[in-house]
Amino acid sequence: MKNVLLACAVALLTACQQQKQEEPDTIAVAAPGDIVKPLMEDDAPLPELRRDINWDQIEVFPFSRALINHKVPLFTTRQHLEAVIGKADSIVATANDVSGSQFAGDFHYFYKDGATFELCRDSLACDEFVFTTGNSLTIDDITLTRNTTWEDIRKIFPHAAIQAENEGRTDVIKLRDSFLKDGDSQVQLYFENGRLARVVNFIPC
Repeated sequence: MKNVLLACAVALLTACQQQKQEEPDTIAVAAPGDIVKPLMEDDAPLPELRRDINWDQIEVFPFSRALINHKVPLFTTRQHLEAVIGKADSIVATANDVSGSQFAGDFHYFYKDGATFELCRDSLACDEFVFTTGNSLTIDDITLTRNTTWEDIRKIFPHAAIQAENEGRTDVIKLRDSFLKDGDSQVQLYFENGRLARVVNFIPC
């Protein structure tokens, strides 16, 4: 009887060893999927988030203090202006319903080298200054000419330039005209072909 049990045990052990030899060793491998590669330097970056700049953070252009050719302010007398840039090319009467004027009373338009001034009696106030070959505007230690580029202005008035670019503009920069935060009048710098062309004293109606 012992011999029979021993024979059965040997037979069962031999069968198990043969089954292990017949089954090949296998390693579980995950199914292939999308390969995620790290972002390289030459890959397109994510779009930059643009933050609008509040109006009270925009730089101030003190229009009334700006000097034409380092000599005469944009708000001056007719005699003083004509002594520096010459007599008017033309003087034109205005309609009675003109809005956004710098004078309370009646005035005329005084035109010189493309620039526009309001003339009330003997007082002149500039509406729009146009840069010609020989003309410049100076504010403190800043001098603007027709050769002033957008990049030059971007260094002087970075907040205003960034806000203009946020709005998709590279032809005009809008600046505050005073340090009063609730003012809505503006000084607008207009560019043509990337260079400063004119300065507008914008007064809303």
